[in-house]
Amino acid sequence: MLLLSLFSVILACDSVDQVQETVINSIGRKLPPDAAPVEQQIFRYMFREPTTLDISVATYEADGTFFAFERLLLLDENNILVPGAADRWESSQDGKTWTFHLRPGAKWSDGRPVTAEDFEYSYRRMLDPASGNTYAFLYYDIKGGRAFNQGDGTNPEILGVSAPNDSTFIVETEGPCPYLPYIVSFITSSPVPKWQVEKYETKWTEPENIVSNFTYKMVEWNHGSDMTFALDENYNGPH
Repeated sequence: MLLLSLFSVILACDSVDQVQETVINSIGRKLPPDAAPVEQQIFRYMFREPTTLDISVATYEADGTFFAFERLLLLDENNILVPGAADRWESSQDGKTWTFHLRPGAKWSDGRPVTAEDFEYSYRRMLDPASGNTYAFLYYDIKGGRAFNQGDGTNPEILGVSAPNDSTFIVETEGPCPYLPYIVSFITSSPVPKWQVEKYETKWTEPENIVSNFTYKMVEWNHGSDMTFALDENYNGPH
């Protein structure tokens, strides 16, 4: 289980080798019997409560909950690229087309499959000028990225992202872009659930509406007090 207070995030890792007595974390929360000892837990913190967990457009607000949304690629503890939602990727010979192959069997926390169309939608959304994404400029290497983001948002078809099938996501760039894998590992590159965004709009990240695709899912948000996340039983990845 993961508990997020206004000031801290405590990650209670599962321990399969031994069952502990009652574990109380640093903010006085009783953790499950199989929680790791406090000294083995991962500590993260937020300096204030976010107003939204819409991680693809509100990076400053939602940065502390990156563990709920899996990007195509991730960085490990040594800043080495590792597979995320994509288990393999390659570049064209001219370095201007990158193809990402999604991990088979990946699901959202509500059981729906994670598809390339989810990433296509999310990239278009986070570059839409209406989103107000602070980090949109990081994606200007994507073909049409600058023009779309600095335009009126009525021509998303100029953006060089596509999903030829459910498991293949393609990104075209303005020129050779050997560092694109690092760009897609950035937290703003997280996918969001289109069906929930369109249904609930700005309320899609409330606990009764939110759907995620990574190791943890939100189960409770007591505004002004704390957030609780639990392991997502639908997540089939390595992290």
